[in-house]
Amino acid sequence: MKALFCKESDVVLHWTMSVVGGFLGTYAILTHNGTFGSAETGNMMELAVEVTSLELDTVAVRLLAFLVFGAAIVISYLLTTYSKWNMRKLAIWIDAIGLLTTVFLPDSLDPIAGLYPIFFCAAFQWGTYCGAEGYNSASIFITNNYKQLLLAWTRYFIEKDRKLLAKAVLYSMTVVSFFAGACIGCFSVYSWGKYGAFVCLIPLVAARLLLWAGEKGSF
Repeated sequence: MKALFCKESDVVLHWTMSVVGGFLGTYAILTHNGTFGSAETGNMMELAVEVTSLELDTVAVRLLAFLVFGAAIVISYLLTTYSKWNMRKLAIWIDAIGLLTTVFLPDSLDPIAGLYPIFFCAAFQWGTYCGAEGYNSASIFITNNYKQLLLAWTRYFIEKDRKLLAKAVLYSMTVVSFFAGACIGCFSVYSWGKYGAFVCLIPLVAARLLLWAGEKGSF
């Protein structure tokens, strides 16, 4: 029974951190001139535009964002592999610190530079909360989750395999959770501006409680 509870709480924890991932995305976009701080595709496209148009004053700022994101992934890997720290607890703290640091950075700072803490904490979360039930599932962006839910549902309706149903539900709820977090991020910024970041402490506290419950084996 305890093993079953821990397995279920682990899945709910992943969905909760996907809420956080969605929040980080829209919070960054709405407060920092449309920049998505949870992935590097858009940042690289903008970097390419600035390089080819010789906007060299902003190239260095975007390039550093690229390096900050990458550094968080490497640090997450090294700590996971070579330390005994509880990485899932640490990632929750990193998210909280990153968000609050972003809030209190001066408004005069370049919008991309002001997003460095979110570039870091989002990448760190990705390195830690990267799946559940043995499936790879990013909690900070959604493209592969969307692909996997479509394939899982398609295969389930063809093959009628219950394992595929479980997979489809996992990925579907991850997408729903991410979207819910994105909506919460929007409402928070619309209501309180950059201070809406404090709303994200709610799912982060919920995630920490889920970790505690999983360790105890009960609520």
